Amino acid sequence: MHILLACDQNYYSKWGFNLLKSIQKYNSHSWLNLHCHIVNSDEYHPDWRLEDVDYTTEEYVDVSIAYLQAVRFLVASKKFDNNEHVMILDADSICTREFTKEEFINVTSKVTVLKHHKKNAIHPWLCGFVTLGTGLFRQDYANNLLQTATRSWKYGHDQDILLQLHDVHQYTPAPVEWICMGKANPKSVFLTLKGDKHKNNPKYTDQLKRYL
Repeated sequence: MHILLACDQNYYSKWGFNLLKSIQKYNSHSWLNLHCHIVNSDEYHPDWRLEDVDYTTEEYVDVSIAYLQAVRFLVASKKFDNNEHVMILDADSICTREFTKEEFINVTSKVTVLKHHKKNAIHPWLCGFVTLGTGLFRQDYANNLLQTATRSWKYGHDQDILLQLHDVHQYTPAPVEWICMGKANPKSVFLTLKGDKHKNNPKYTDQLKRYL
């Protein structure tokens, strides 16, 4: 049972560190493994590492936002076998309540994806919350990503791949019991923010402070 996030060192320091801390606060379960992949990590300041978190790192010269958005799926396809239950989260999320092993298995047994609340959204499926199921989704996703050279990836490439694979894998929309965007919901396990305006708006960031 795994939760995975991936980002660069700056984003980890600002958001990912607190996401991992919040998960540990509510869910220090022996059955749950936390994995964090950091691009261009700062090895000279090792105190950013948390106990009981599995870290991997890589160096990538002139890394793009598009690569940082999608690298989590490359890591997932290489690190976890198909029978392993994996949940992928945006690093700028926060955990707000405990969840059980049964709940985790139920949501991660199928491909579950955060769906945009606007019906006419350019990207109806969002990478902020994705569970990989136990089929070939993780390999299909990575293979489709790599059909384009990583240096040529454009912003939103990760969500373009989600849209391409929807008909094949028939996603289940992520339920509010697991994830909500912007405004905290007491039923939701995770709260996430979308867009720079939310990240700088006290209306939203004050919600995050309640859980730090």
